[in-house]
Order: sequence, then structure tokens, then C-alpha cells
Amino acid sequence: MVKMKSKSKLKILILIALGIFFALSPMITVNFSFITGNSNKYLEYSDDINLDNKNLKISAVSERIHIINNSGWVAFKNAGNCTGEGTYSDPYVIEDLVIDGGGSENCIWIENSSVYFRIENCSISYSMIGIQLSNVNNSLIITNNCSPNNCAIYLLECNNNTLSGNTANNNFHGIYLFDSNNNTISGNTANDNTMNGISVNYFTGIPVSGNNIIISGNTANNNENGIFLYNSNYSTISGNTANDNTYSGIFLSGNNNIISENNAINNSGGILNSVGIVVGMISNYNNTISGNTASNNDYGIFLRGNNNTISGNTANDNTDYGICISESSNNTILRNTANNNNYGICLEEASDNNNITENIVNYNYLIGIYLDSSNGNIIYFNCFNNYLNAIDDGSNNHWDNGIKGNYWSDYTGSDADGDGIGDVPYKITGSAGSQDNFPLMKCPFSAQDDGGIPIELVIFISVISGAALVSVVSILLIRHKRKRI
Repeated sequence: MVKMKSKSKLKILILIALGIFFALSPMITVNFSFITGNSNKYLEYSDDINLDNKNLKISAVSERIHIINNSGWVAFKNAGNCTGEGTYSDPYVIEDLVIDGGGSENCIWIENSSVYFRIENCSISYSMIGIQLSNVNNSLIITNNCSPNNCAIYLLECNNNTLSGNTANNNFHGIYLFDSNNNTISGNTANDNTMNGISVNYFTGIPVSGNNIIISGNTANNNENGIFLYNSNYSTISGNTANDNTYSGIFLSGNNNIISENNAINNSGGILNSVGIVVGMISNYNNTISGNTASNNDYGIFLRGNNNTISGNTANDNTDYGICISESSNNTILRNTANNNNYGICLEEASDNNNITENIVNYNYLIGIYLDSSNGNIIYFNCFNNYLNAIDDGSNNHWDNGIKGNYWSDYTGSDADGDGIGDVPYKITGSAGSQDNFPLMKCPFSAQDDGGIPIELVIFISVISGAALVSVVSILLIRHKRKRI
């Protein structure tokens, strides 16, 4: 009997614990010592600032900036340092600056601001924080290069802001949001950071209406974790690339989130198991994980939580598990592909009452699907073609829905009446002594679903090939007749 690897499970739990530990740690944990740069003096603008000798040189090496309150923006503009009026149609604009932080504090720091402003096309380096927003609304941070710093971009208690097209590489932290709601992070590059590429953390309580963060179209490679969300709700993580990270491509804890159409590939290299996508707290619920590619990791997708949906994902070529859920109940695992792993799908540690249907689980080296101490699950209308297709070491699991079961590559029964259902049950290996009462004689999915050639293309090629063959034969016959004449 093949058993789940306890060391592997322990490593995943340690990974989750470490993720939470780092999320709970102070945001800035390393003070770099840079020997190049300017003085530690700020150009500071607030209600009562003296404006003498405070002019910046636009498109030049600039002093660091600290703006406090909306009136600070007025002082900043009056000193000739920005354009705009602070409105939606005419925001204040800081652009084209080169700021060297000189190894301490922040390059651009905006506090207690609700006017509209834009920070654009600035080059910011060698500081504790490249751009910091504290209690700020209505900002647009675009196409800046914040590399290297301790933290590239940091938002603290900020709402309704957009970070787009920025480069946050080779920092300790890439892009970091703390207790901030209704923000958009799109099209940024956050690679080669010591900790996380993009982090979103909350500790002031879970708001009823949610956090509503949009993280889309970003690249977060070669970090500890690519994209990391802790205690996040009603957020959308879509269309991102999170590859070659040490521990996880995407890590999420929270409720009512959507993780869709992301690539999380080749995450590995740490002492712990690497995971493409982790939804890692028992209290997680109502999350949707759909249409992602989570391949060539240790684990493809790992879930701990209830009432979640894992659908339409590809989890192939992972060292251990394609899809694994632990201590998780009432979840739906639907229309996924889990091929060429050691284990295709696993349910462990009292993962009860889950629905597993319409999945393709092929060519896994040890087990196609394994139920370990998990009860009351229903598994039907799936395709299994593996070295060992299934083990059930739980109880009261159902391997059909009373009408149809699953396709098993090693089923040896017959179908005398031709209804597509085997005449004798398929016995499931394991201590439960369970069986599929309605085994399918054929996999109900097309070659396209299995990553092969789409059936429509096969038909098209066949038709075209047939037509071409008829044409060739006709030409040869005509030539032959002409020769005879």
C-alpha cells in the first residue's frame, strides 16, 4: 500500500506557518548600508513649510520628497516642483525624477493625502522605501523603476490607488500593501526580491465588505513567494506570471477571492516543498481557483479550507502532487487536468464531503487519486489512466453518482448491452473496500481535454487529407489517359 509522505505534508505546514510568520513580522526587517547617494535631507512640504530654497530640478538627480496633507501639495506646486491642480481631470504630477536615497529612509513619502496625483517615470534607488504612501487615496503610481531598495513601493492604510507598469526588482520587498483596500496592482514587474514580489496583508480585522484588491498582469519571478496575500477578501488575482520562486508562486489566505488564469511554474529550490498555488488557512472559504497553470513544482495546487472551487486548472509534471486538499470539506474539484505527477489528486486529513468530477488524471507515476482518512466524498465522471488509479483509505466515499461512475484504464469488465457502462463494478484499492458501481467504458472527454490534438482538428485534417488524396488520384488518372491517347 502506497502511503502519503508525512515529511512532505509537514513541509507544507511549515511553509504555511513561515508565510504567516513573515506576514506578521515588521514590514522593514533589513537596513541596507549603501555608500553612494545624496544627503539624508528631505524636501518636506506640509501646512507651515518654509518655501525658501526648496525647488527641485525636474528630470535631474533630486532630493528626497515628503508631502504631508493636501495643503502640502499646494506648497509643493507653489515651489515649482509639480504640475496639475489635484483634481481627477488634472492631477498633480511628479515625473521624470532620479532620486538616490543614500541608504536611509524614503525617497518619496506622501502622507494623509486625498487629492488626485500621479508619480510617473521616476528612477528611485538605495533607500529604505522607494515610494511610500501613508493614508493616501486617489493616487496613480506608474512606470517607475524602484530598484534596488529595501522595499520598492509601500502602501500603508491606503485606498483607491493604482500601481501600474512599475519595476520593483532586486529589493528586499517588492510591492507591499498593508491594511489597504480597493487598490489595483497591474502590469508590474517584481522579480528577484529577497522576500515577496507582491504582498498584500491585513491585520486590523476582516471588513464585512472585503478588501477588493485587483492583482492582474504582473510578473513576479525569482522571489521567495511571487504573490502573497494574507487575510485578504474579495480580491482578484488574474493573468499573472509567478514562476521560479523559492516557496510558492501564489499564496493566499482569506475568503471570497478569485485566482484565475495565472501561470505558477517551476517554483522550487527551497528546503521546503514548493507550491504553484497555495490557499493555506483552514478558515478559507468561497475562493475560486480557475484556469491556472500550476506545473513543474513540488505541489501544483494546495488547499486548506471549505466551500472553495478548484476548476479548469492544469497541474502537470509536479514532483509530488498535482492537486492536494487537506483538512478541507465541501469543496468542488471540477474539470482539472492533473497528469504526470507522482499523485494526481489527493484528499488527506479529514477532507470530507467534497465533489470531484470531470477531471482528467492520467500518467501519474504512483497514484491517480488517493483518499487518506477522508470521508463522504463523491468522485464521478472522471478519467483515470495511471500506474495505480485509486486508493481509498477513508470511509463512505462514493465513486459514482448512482448513474455514472468513472473511466478506469485497467477496468477489465464487459459491456454486454452497449450502454457505455461496465456490467460489473470496479473495485477500488484500499482499506475502505469501496467500488465504482457504474464504471465508464470510455473516457467521456475528447483528446483536446487531455492536452492532445483537438478532435475538431483531427476531423478537419482528415477531411482535407481525404480531399487532397482524391485530387492527386484524379490528376494521375487524367495524365494516364492522356498518355494512352
